[in-house]
Amino acid sequence: MMILRKLMNHITNKNWVATGMVFAFFVLTSGPATALSMDSPSKPTMAAMTALDVKVETFMKENNVPGAPVAVASKGDILSLKTYGEANVELSVPVGPDTVFEIGSVSKQFVVTAALLLMEEGKLSLHDPIHKYLPYLPSEWIGITIYQLMTHTSGIPDYEEIKSYDVYRFRLTPEEIIRIAHSRPVDFAPGEGWYYSNTAYVLLSMIVERIDGKPLGKVLKARIFDPLEMNQTGMADPEAIIPNRASGYWVNKVGELINRQATETSSTLGAGGMLSSAGDMAKWDAALYDDSILKEETKTMMWTLAEVPKGENKYHYALGWSVGPYHGLKSQSHDGQVAGFITKFRRLPDQELMFLIFVNRYRVRTSDLEKALIQTFLPDIGMNTVE
Repeated sequence: MMILRKLMNHITNKNWVATGMVFAFFVLTSGPATALSMDSPSKPTMAAMTALDVKVETFMKENNVPGAPVAVASKGDILSLKTYGEANVELSVPVGPDTVFEIGSVSKQFVVTAALLLMEEGKLSLHDPIHKYLPYLPSEWIGITIYQLMTHTSGIPDYEEIKSYDVYRFRLTPEEIIRIAHSRPVDFAPGEGWYYSNTAYVLLSMIVERIDGKPLGKVLKARIFDPLEMNQTGMADPEAIIPNRASGYWVNKVGELINRQATETSSTLGAGGMLSSAGDMAKWDAALYDDSILKEETKTMMWTLAEVPKGENKYHYALGWSVGPYHGLKSQSHDGQVAGFITKFRRLPDQELMFLIFVNRYRVRTSDLEKALIQTFLPDIGMNTVE
């Protein structure tokens, strides 16, 4: 396995991972496939990879999806990366290995990481009240903590739910977002329940900006992306010229593909306003196995399920991550949905595997496609367990 990783890393550095030849390389150097346990990845046969191709292409055709990269990595080494379809339909630009996709709510783990770095430096405590940093917030929110923002246990209403997804098309100020969220009473007393709130992550972004004295994009670039050489990751500013950026799409009422309406960065911040590439997400995955960014005890905290006295922690949410098991396996994941794009990002740390799917079409279910991808490398998964 280690030899394979080194060889795959060499190929990646030579930019050879653009087509199915990477799958052929994986299979041809792996030898015959054997029935392995879920504790170790299988080495897919060419037939298995061809079957996965068919599933991806069928999914794209049935759901009018223009393009998709599908990637598997292990501690930063790309084990397989296959690209399908088009990044831009109007210009007939194919998806490539370096195509950049908006990642939606996968962004949340990066703003959490920035906040945890500030915690490690003694610049904040997760139990600090949010009014310590944003004293102008509504008095109804007094007592809410940074931890509760991270875990969706604050009770602050979700501004997206109030104004619908169209709210992201507008260049909102923080004050406008706060006003929208405050137009409803809190969903529950702080820490008493669980409800997904994008407002909470806008506020968390604002706290990080306040402490570091820089816009969120510059904070993340300095603290995470530059150290990890994640050169294709950053804020998805619709006005910026971003090389290799995919165009986003959705469909109209009769199923015809149409251009999406771009999401404004000021309206999302760390709640869902970022973009990245498959290679960069593999670098991020690798950094989570050591102390490149966060200390081990901090990561343990980050991946600890939030306890909810009343109701249900629906997504098995921790701090910016879902940590519920996946078919019996330890899992750390997050989905991303933003105008024109869907992301599936999952780590199976015991197997040292990362699975990633990007698609440039909004409002389409990718769970079955993710399962097909994972089963290609872990063929026993899901056979005797319930998700």
